[in-house]
Amino acid sequence: MTEKTLLYTHPSGGFWTIPGVNYKRRIIGIGTYRLFEQMTPAMNQEQLAEFYEKEKQKGNPYPTDASLLWTICTSAYTLKNTNPQEAEKLKVFLKNSFREYPNTLTRIIYNPSGKDKIVYNYRTSGQYYLDAKVVGPDGGINEIPDKNILEKFLGTSNIKQINEVSQWINNTNMYIWRMNLNPETKDERVARFNALDGRFDLVCDRFPPSKFPAFRVLRVD
Repeated sequence: MTEKTLLYTHPSGGFWTIPGVNYKRRIIGIGTYRLFEQMTPAMNQEQLAEFYEKEKQKGNPYPTDASLLWTICTSAYTLKNTNPQEAEKLKVFLKNSFREYPNTLTRIIYNPSGKDKIVYNYRTSGQYYLDAKVVGPDGGINEIPDKNILEKFLGTSNIKQINEVSQWINNTNMYIWRMNLNPETKDERVARFNALDGRFDLVCDRFPPSKFPAFRVLRVD
């Protein structure tokens, strides 16, 4: 195996090693991550943040925000031809797991006026945020007028690349679902991905108390 090869390992629990992950949101450079087959138990976002802190301090796999998760998926797609057999296993795992409505550590604070706030790694030691206008129409990402919002959530606004990754995972293009109008009072929601038969969704309006499993990752370089 070379440094730029997608690699699957199955000791006591399986994981894929994915190099070349460029997590732009934290400006921490390109790194190698492991994505684990075993997801977290079903938790709401508050519980997921506590789990993140506990596990990361021990050096164990931890849950992630939507931006890092998508960047890992993009890197895996880029490397799919380096190890086709393992890439196929990963694709099936991702498709099935995204159908469980996995939770993330990305929260959106919708404001009555002005810009909204996107919180990454919500309530963890790695928390940071960006101001952005998240409110807007739902629809296919190639149809929405404000394509720059994709950069805020996915680390890229490259529509062609995003849909290629979405097609690889779920055989569908990506859609975005969000609040269409400003709320009367501040309203907080969770960003997640959902894989359905007819589309692959970036959902930006899920309710924080909802409990779902989450992907676990670990940076290893």
